[in-house]
Amino acid sequence: MEGSRRPIAGSARAHAAVVVTGCSVLLVSGLLARGGVSEAERAVFQAVNELPGSLHPIIWPLMQYGTFITIPVLAVLAICFRRFRLGIALLLAGVGVYLIALLVKSTVERQRPGGLLDGVEARESFAAESLGYPSGHASVAAALTVVAAAYLPRRWALAAAAVAIVVMFGRMYMGAHLPLDLIGGAALGAIAGGVVNLVIPPDRPSRASLE
Repeated sequence: MEGSRRPIAGSARAHAAVVVTGCSVLLVSGLLARGGVSEAERAVFQAVNELPGSLHPIIWPLMQYGTFITIPVLAVLAICFRRFRLGIALLLAGVGVYLIALLVKSTVERQRPGGLLDGVEARESFAAESLGYPSGHASVAAALTVVAAAYLPRRWALAAAAVAIVVMFGRMYMGAHLPLDLIGGAALGAIAGGVVNLVIPPDRPSRASLE
């Protein structure tokens, strides 16, 4: 039980490894995304996108973990619990990756699924010029999760990671993103979270705060 109360903090070397791995995944997924939609990517997307509409009420609330408003909400919550460093780290990683994702979108210029595939089940509306790669939802969710994992007890960090995965699943279900969009977004978020953890080394909570 005690192990589940300890943060998945990691060392500076571990945070640097997250950044390096994220950069590699972002580069490869970005190049693949520019090359078109493979049959494998199409098959994965369609398998999720064509799931029953009855899942929407379950998926939609969890998917909000990847929205911009979640960033200040979680930061304020952390500050209310006197975790000031965590609050600042969440703000920096979340807002930073949100803005960087917009820049990467304009660089890769990959359309959303509806512009690349036929028969997409779009469960929300998208602007005509809206771009798909990378997923902003996946970016924000991954950035918040990587930062939180260095501060929170293991069980809460794992819960955040599980919700981040649901966010990625949900964005395909909603018809918003293809798999590579989500992989690229998650990689970008991991980079942002890892960089922030290097710049603002996570504090170590006392034993009492973990019990």
